[in-house]
Amino acid sequence: MIAAVVSQLVAVLAFAASADGTYSVVLTGDSEMAAAVERSLAFRGVRVVSFAETGTVQVRVQPDPLGIRLAIHDRNGQLVERMVANAEIAAAVVESWVRDDLARPLLEPHEIAMTQVAPIVTGTPVPAHPGAPFGTSVTVAGETSVATDGSLWMGAALGACVRVGWSCVGLQIQVAGDTATTGHVGARYTAPPDSSGAGCQEPQQRKLTRLGAEALLTADLPLRIGAGTLGPGIGLGAGWLSTSAVLDDHGATETAVGLRAATRILLSWPLAWGLALDVGLWADILPFAHTNKFTKGGFDLPGEPRGFLRAGLGLRYGPP
Repeated sequence: MIAAVVSQLVAVLAFAASADGTYSVVLTGDSEMAAAVERSLAFRGVRVVSFAETGTVQVRVQPDPLGIRLAIHDRNGQLVERMVANAEIAAAVVESWVRDDLARPLLEPHEIAMTQVAPIVTGTPVPAHPGAPFGTSVTVAGETSVATDGSLWMGAALGACVRVGWSCVGLQIQVAGDTATTGHVGARYTAPPDSSGAGCQEPQQRKLTRLGAEALLTADLPLRIGAGTLGPGIGLGAGWLSTSAVLDDHGATETAVGLRAATRILLSWPLAWGLALDVGLWADILPFAHTNKFTKGGFDLPGEPRGFLRAGLGLRYGPP
């Protein structure tokens, strides 16, 4: 009999504590989503605190193409992840981890039933079904590529991307240079005949320099894979290629500008402090490439490659 009375008393005290808002949680992550979840928690009698006391549940909220991603550290320090559709459901999930009075007898009135009708408040309404998150990310990467003429190129890329719905639209600038270790490693040079009418000298093979750059408008479709994203992308823009050769006091330079189209597959995996590791594989196409050799100043310079196969490794700051 005494045990039953004590049990009922503990249940009443727990219910009173929840009604007074003494249940607390530490809420971090995306500020806009955290504010929406905090408003929903206030309706449920759970207050948000900034300092994690011993035994306080800690929750991090992050936007996700499917809604809201919750990373919950319970009172024992264990990490649990949940995916929910909106702030109201997120608050219900957080409350289930914060409250310790859910073991009351089933016939006891529960606070959840008493707070189904929330008071009307003024301010920014909480969206019922938030779409894919908006955000800007910046990437920097090192790249290596093989051209269709067999040449090996090394370079770097800088890009920016803005989330628009399910896609990420942005701009990428890439520069690279021919390593001259494979493919066309030189430019043929034949001296013109002298004034006496002597024949041309034997052609000589000389090292050349090729530098290229391109600017592409890009569109990617990052699909959620575990904690990261993996998805296809396309790019369209213009490229510039300069080919130079020098022999003694003779020199020649040929510059070509043309359309570039590209497709890629990109894996982005989060690291820490808002950074993510990007691994990408590109296939560039030059549809109007001048593949025949250039003849200028006695030099036979190699033409443009028809395309490139590029691989890149870099860092991203911001949402993928």
